[in-house]
Amino acid sequence: MTKEELSNFIVDNQNYIYAIVNKYKNYAEVEDLYQVAIMGIIKASRKFNADYNVKFTTYAYTYIIGEINLFLNKNRHIKISKEYLAIYKQIIKAKNILTQKLMKEPTTFELAIFLEIDEKVINNVIQMVSSVDSLDRTIKSDGKDLSLYDTIDVASVDNEINYFALKDEINKLDEQSKRLIEERYFQDKTQSETAAILGINQVQVSRNEQKVLKLLKNNLQEVA
Repeated sequence: MTKEELSNFIVDNQNYIYAIVNKYKNYAEVEDLYQVAIMGIIKASRKFNADYNVKFTTYAYTYIIGEINLFLNKNRHIKISKEYLAIYKQIIKAKNILTQKLMKEPTTFELAIFLEIDEKVINNVIQMVSSVDSLDRTIKSDGKDLSLYDTIDVASVDNEINYFALKDEINKLDEQSKRLIEERYFQDKTQSETAAILGINQVQVSRNEQKVLKLLKNNLQEVA
């Protein structure tokens, strides 16, 4: 594909490109993601061969997602858009004010009324921030402080893993595995405490935890 053809393709397929990057708009600025997507398209154009018998848009999709994943992974501590961060700061300030006035922690409904922001937006912002915090929270593992992200060693998976793909993969786990990860990495429970909650012994928790972590890593490798 020549430079002119590539330029025309980008112009003709802006809606297609934005449709992809908009899926990640809560994790980074859309325009930043758009530029990253263009890099993916350029890489795809260099390797595309018409003999592949596949549309260029289909071929380029993998490269676009790959570049977005790489970008988000490199910036995984700054995943929340400026808009969401601004709203989160308002929520924290409103919580402090309402807690003093109401003599209790305000509900999201009360926060929504006070801030004049849709309650769904309040919930989305709180969930987004807490998700980042939970995935990065440290636990003790073999005497070391590690986060779930560090524990499954995603950094070794070609450095192209979307930080938030991890959360998606957790949601796909069976209920017991999901509960194990929840207690160990989101609730900061020890293996013994988790064993008591799940009704199994500590050895089983340790064994199952390693299996789940290996499964997550393998699934993330397939995503990359």
